[in-house]
Amino acid sequence: MTDKPTLLLIDDEERILRSLAMLFRGSYQVHATVDPHEAIALVERERVHVVVSDQRMPVMRGADLLREVRSRSPNSMRILLTGYSELDAVVSSVNEGEIFRFVQKPWDAQELRDTVKQAAEISSALFGAGAHAPPSPLLTETGSFVAPPLPPANAEGVLVIDDDEDVFVSVREIVGDSHPVHWARSLDQALETLAANPIGIVVSELAVGGESVTTLLKLLKAEHPEVVTIVLTPFQDVAVFIGLINQGQVYRLLPKPVRRGAFSMSIASALRHHRALRAAPKLREAHKVDQLRAPEEVSVAGRVMGFLSRIRARAAAS
Repeated sequence: MTDKPTLLLIDDEERILRSLAMLFRGSYQVHATVDPHEAIALVERERVHVVVSDQRMPVMRGADLLREVRSRSPNSMRILLTGYSELDAVVSSVNEGEIFRFVQKPWDAQELRDTVKQAAEISSALFGAGAHAPPSPLLTETGSFVAPPLPPANAEGVLVIDDDEDVFVSVREIVGDSHPVHWARSLDQALETLAANPIGIVVSELAVGGESVTTLLKLLKAEHPEVVTIVLTPFQDVAVFIGLINQGQVYRLLPKPVRRGAFSMSIASALRHHRALRAAPKLREAHKVDQLRAPEEVSVAGRVMGFLSRIRARAAAS
């Protein structure tokens, strides 16, 4: 029996698999395989703390594999590794696999070690605390999704950050009277709403009123991991999406125009996820984010942090 965390590596190229394994031997109990089905079987029969999977594999996409891992072992932290800037890989890794980090090849060895170390520490805490991620939406035999019912009414609201009034109306229709729904059409309005109201879910475009919202979404998650974010956008910049995963732990990425069924399912699931994060603080550790690096984002951070400090003060007083 070993006290070392268990690390599972999956890549269809033996050479890459050997290189990965060499990075972690000595610090982890390392399992490496080229077969995604073998990886799933391993997760089913023993506790695995971290799963690192390549995206492009002939038998199964990495995003699909991580979705299967999540359904069997939600406390296993999931990292997607790829050398390709594939939009579908990024979106699927969020919406289906709920990954911890997206790492591009060629990787930086020390950064990858640090990422896996952080993931292993979080997973160990989750397993030790007996915490469980909330259930995912159900997949029927016909292949359609059934959204879980909305949680009971709660004071915490949903904030819609979007120029499009139709998005606000759709959210209000979906949520009904169970939660207050707020609408912001500028970054300042969004900040004021967050400072003045308890918000559990944010539904946001990437830009509103001519300003980017991505820095706000990233800082909000860093300061308040219990807040769950759904991004709706026709914008398809892979680098921006990867940043939202690694630095913002965005919960869902939905392309516009949004399908009502997928939208309803995502909101219901997000509300349940928010409740779970509030009820089990250990789960929030799984949503730790990377620090902001882009100079333009750092310059906006001071403006945003002032408002977020007001949220902290309100939470401490309640």
